[in-house]
Amino acid sequence: MDVPQIYATTAGGFFLVFILVNFLSRTVRERIALFTSKHLTYPYFIHRHRLLGPWTRSGILVELIYIALNVFCLGFRVSTLPKAGLQAGNLSLANMIPLLAGPHLSFLADILGFRLGTYRRVHRSAGVMSFALLLFHVLVVALQRTSFSLRIPEHLYGTIAGSSLCLLVLLSHPVLRKPSYEIFLRTHQALAVLSACSIWRHLPSDSLFPRMYIYISAGLFVSTSVVQCVGVLWRNGNFRHGRARALVTHAEGSVKIKITLSRALKVEAGQYINLWIPSLELFVEPRQGLTRELLYHAQAGERGGAFGSCWVLFSGPHGISAPVGEYESILLVGTGFGMAALLPYLQELIHGYQTRKVCTRRIRVIWQVRHIETALAMQPLLNNALKGDNLDKILSISIFSTYLKEEKVSFGRRGTVSRGSADATGTFRAEVEKRHTEDANRDIEAAQTEAEHEQETTGKIQGEKGRMLVMVSGTAKQRDDLRDVVRDNLDEGVELMELEYQPKEG
Repeated sequence: MDVPQIYATTAGGFFLVFILVNFLSRTVRERIALFTSKHLTYPYFIHRHRLLGPWTRSGILVELIYIALNVFCLGFRVSTLPKAGLQAGNLSLANMIPLLAGPHLSFLADILGFRLGTYRRVHRSAGVMSFALLLFHVLVVALQRTSFSLRIPEHLYGTIAGSSLCLLVLLSHPVLRKPSYEIFLRTHQALAVLSACSIWRHLPSDSLFPRMYIYISAGLFVSTSVVQCVGVLWRNGNFRHGRARALVTHAEGSVKIKITLSRALKVEAGQYINLWIPSLELFVEPRQGLTRELLYHAQAGERGGAFGSCWVLFSGPHGISAPVGEYESILLVGTGFGMAALLPYLQELIHGYQTRKVCTRRIRVIWQVRHIETALAMQPLLNNALKGDNLDKILSISIFSTYLKEEKVSFGRRGTVSRGSADATGTFRAEVEKRHTEDANRDIEAAQTEAEHEQETTGKIQGEKGRMLVMVSGTAKQRDDLRDVVRDNLDEGVELMELEYQPKEG
């Protein structure tokens, strides 16, 4: 068995373990999930810093296993340094396969059933590992060769491939990536294509095996690209149904994009696009690049400019929708534009409560904004979510503004905006206490009403206490603080979910 077969077999074994876990009983799976969450997933091994972290224990463990597997394959049945260099080159190509599998990370994450953040970490780890192995390959070649001429095609294309990957890794640093993400993305994709083509020309043509990695990557790339393009063209309409168009306006310092669709599109809460037929409304946080340009044109349009309705293309919906209806108590914590990511879940919960499709009994919303203009821009969508909450008043909303001049300001039909900062962890502890009180009252009531079946009923009710979900789209400090307090209450059926979108600032 050669090294690529060992590598593939080991990787397949890890996937097989995850598949077999699904066949275990629900009780065993819940115990495994509780143990891994409490000791591996939630605790930070390296806390959040400006240029590093956060890394959880599970993240560190997976990375160490990944590194150990590659190191083992690198030294397996290798007796000389030149063979180790050749082995490193082959392993680098094997690690490149997920990097070149498709043009869009969100689409690949949807295919595998991963969250976008998870697949980004996979992409990042595979990229760093591939570059490290390639660097080792280059160093070994440099040590073994006495002369190096770029007139030889093998050397020339090897140099181009190595330089492209080196530049690609350097440009991926946040300092160089954040000023203009659009430029970074296109440069990143161009360098990836250049490196793949150069590696193909660098590899010997008399043997199929080394080039097989490139052929597999190219086949995956073409397949996923065709499927995604067909989906985009279908969802965006054609000459018969018309094309999707967007109207960009300016609302209280935010960009409001209303997309008129050519055909119906089903979107679940938590996915990147929230659709209400026949139109779609998005609130965009102006940052850099495209979003900043949209804000400029929207403001110019209100002053009499010509920027208005325009033809657009969109892909999606992407992402995984969380089953929020399975939880008895929900705490939604948002900062600034993070409320836009939470609103679809809020609307789904209230609608499900009215139609008796969810078991949720209490929803608590904490929203922190810097300026009240952000809240005013999102007020119509928030009012729409409140329309269905007219029975038991299961929804409670607390809004805080850091720079509010007055002590309190009315907000909508029944809300108020208070001056100051939100205490998300304090609210969480209060909700947990309230759950304990409600659970105790239900146990007492059940024991009184069904005294003849006291043991059976009490055991059943105590074993099926409602769970609590904390969803957050907020600042890094807010997420870290909530992670710490939720970890202490995992045994009580409390879970934390950080949404895909996290605002840049409050």
